[in-house]
Amino acid sequence: MIALLKKSLFLSALVLLASCSEEDEKLTVDAEEAALVANLDIDRISLDQTNPGNPAVTVSWSEAEYSIPTPISYVVQFANTTDFENPVNAANTTNTEVTLAMSAVNNSANALGFVPFEWQQAYIRVKASIGTTDSQIQYSEPIEVMLYPYFSYPYDDYYLVGAATAPGWSNDNNNPLLFRNPFNENQYSYTGKFNQDFFKILAQRGQWAPQYGVEGGNLKLRATEDQPDPPAIESTVSGYRTLSINLANNTYSFEEVETVPEAFSSVTVTGNAGGDVSLTALAFDPHIWYVRSTPLESGSITFSANGMTYGGETEFSGTATVDGGNIPVPVKDDYEIWFNDITGEYAMIPLNFSK
Repeated sequence: MIALLKKSLFLSALVLLASCSEEDEKLTVDAEEAALVANLDIDRISLDQTNPGNPAVTVSWSEAEYSIPTPISYVVQFANTTDFENPVNAANTTNTEVTLAMSAVNNSANALGFVPFEWQQAYIRVKASIGTTDSQIQYSEPIEVMLYPYFSYPYDDYYLVGAATAPGWSNDNNNPLLFRNPFNENQYSYTGKFNQDFFKILAQRGQWAPQYGVEGGNLKLRATEDQPDPPAIESTVSGYRTLSINLANNTYSFEEVETVPEAFSSVTVTGNAGGDVSLTALAFDPHIWYVRSTPLESGSITFSANGMTYGGETEFSGTATVDGGNIPVPVKDDYEIWFNDITGEYAMIPLNFSK
């Protein structure tokens, strides 16, 4: 259901001091505020996670008036307080109306720190400025609206495929997950066993696109099935190696693992987010542990192994250390979990919220 917000706004008076220079000109902006016109249920928007592209709300406003004709840019902003101390920009336009999709409003709510699946108060305003210079800024009075956001998992995940890796050239054979840097969403790594052979990187199990191969010494993206298949990446030696990739510039590198410790005998997920869950080691590489799906409540987990407790502080991915704290589980869902007992790296994917 489209909740229609109509805000008639005239921007408040602003006088630029004129100087003696002929290049400066006095500009006056006249202001007058009109009533808010809204349809039913305007004050409550329940965001639909099953249809993220559907329209959620239309915001419209009267054109800002400047004393001389000039292009005007508008930004629709959300905030969780009326002072808009840390606003989130939801849309940019030169029109006087914009329709925001469910995902756009939900992303704004997430950026504001709203708790998923709870009603919370939000505020909307329109920022006007001259042209593209972001000058002569003025703001409308804020509009109140209640939002019911859903949880949005914002990350991309990637998987290994190829003769150099555990699944071989099957794109849906429990392909191991790359571990994402929790502080840089473009950086991924994988420390483990590689054969002296070739491999690629998949964006989704069971599909050959998107995928990354190599071209000219850098990673090459094949975004869709109708694009040419790039050459495979080569692991030039067999053994334990660390693959590091940076998708911001499509670079990758290998580093040999000089000392490989003895593999853990068992790894168990524990914590108040769910009961004890045993992970399984890959037959190809006993240092890589996983469970493809296990239910977790909102709360936290740790990893128990060899009589020690390993934890961390970052949700979804990070590096666990002995007595390193409780790993946050922000939302109830079924999770795929991976753990590397060489590095302590972990990764957790909420399966019903992932892309």
